[in-house]
Amino acid sequence: MYKLLLLEDDQKAADSLIECLNRFASEKGLAIETKHFDNAFDLLESYRGGVDAIFFDIEMPMMNGMEAARKIRDKDPNVTIVFVTNLAQFAIEGYAVKAFDFILKPLNYPSLEMKFTRLFNEISHNEKGEMISVKGKGSMQIFPLSEIRYVEIKNHSLIYHLVDKDVSAWESLTSASEKLLPHHFAFSSASYLVNLAFVEGISGNEVNVGGEKLPISKGKRKSFLSELALYYGGSK
Repeated sequence: MYKLLLLEDDQKAADSLIECLNRFASEKGLAIETKHFDNAFDLLESYRGGVDAIFFDIEMPMMNGMEAARKIRDKDPNVTIVFVTNLAQFAIEGYAVKAFDFILKPLNYPSLEMKFTRLFNEISHNEKGEMISVKGKGSMQIFPLSEIRYVEIKNHSLIYHLVDKDVSAWESLTSASEKLLPHHFAFSSASYLVNLAFVEGISGNEVNVGGEKLPISKGKRKSFLSELALYYGGSK
């Protein structure tokens, strides 16, 4: 059972999102439980954790959704945060609370289906809580696999690009791939190992990974697209 919360002061908009979520859950055979709050204060007062994802409307009276998300993030570093808004300019600010995604209003189910697929795949992997340890320059760093957007080999150095920072590692890409390939990662080229949960789209020979465009090489294209299809189909 996936537990989802919605912060939305417009009842019609809340009903529309719940309808889309229920449709997706029905089509994919998922069990979900949704709870709607029409103001941030009630949400913050009642929040006790144990929630998989929270959808925040940004434009709210008294306390807006971005401020409420910051307070929730202080309480719960792991819950998945999604903003639902018609203000795309808030996307950069969303990185401060490690927002997983932004959904733009008005809602349209066909455009939401891929976003929901990414979301529920992310929630599923987060529940497992896989962590990775990386040997850096003079120190060892440990962080969740779910925070890695992609890994890059650059000037003979390995760089883990996380949601909120980059980590340089003293290891080979081959070593990193042995740890990551079993966990929904795939090579888009010989230099990039991509977390499929962050893929937002493909355009020509480029893949959009969390807002960054990375190359897809001719030699890796077929296998990368195949792995991506398996991931979105729920088989990876």
